[in-house]
Amino acid sequence: MSGESILLTHAEVAAVVAGFASVVAALRQPLSPLQRQRFLMILLTALASVLSALVPVWLSESGVAGPTLWRAASAILLTLTLAVTVINLLPMRTLGARVAVIVNQPVTYLLQVNFVVYLGLLVFNLFRPAPSFSYYYASLLCGLANSFIVFADVVLQRDDSTH
Repeated sequence: MSGESILLTHAEVAAVVAGFASVVAALRQPLSPLQRQRFLMILLTALASVLSALVPVWLSESGVAGPTLWRAASAILLTLTLAVTVINLLPMRTLGARVAVIVNQPVTYLLQVNFVVYLGLLVFNLFRPAPSFSYYYASLLCGLANSFIVFADVVLQRDDSTH
């Protein structure tokens, strides 16, 4: 499979983001419910990045190759993205918070644009005649960028909310 080393490196970087976020969360004890939600967002997006980088490797080891590999990986990643999005949004309902409270407003717009690009790349790769590693990996980079963006916002943001 082409790009296996790139995908494994991507998984390692995403795992480091999750680990570093965990260390920061541990140092900020006690966390308010809002802060816990912020760190949950980072951990879930980083975990999704790790899994999405490993899915093509697992599929390749199972004998799936070529365009079928990237079509299947894109479909699995879209499903994983839906699950992670729902898991991220459900606790916000109990907080009575909007996404703009979890991350600041300009960052929310940046995340939304990046997320639309991410989904667009996956859908394009899923339905194009010859899906490829390039579009799949571009979507992975968008997902990892979202993890970094949320992490940077969380680290720099004060919790002035009373939620």
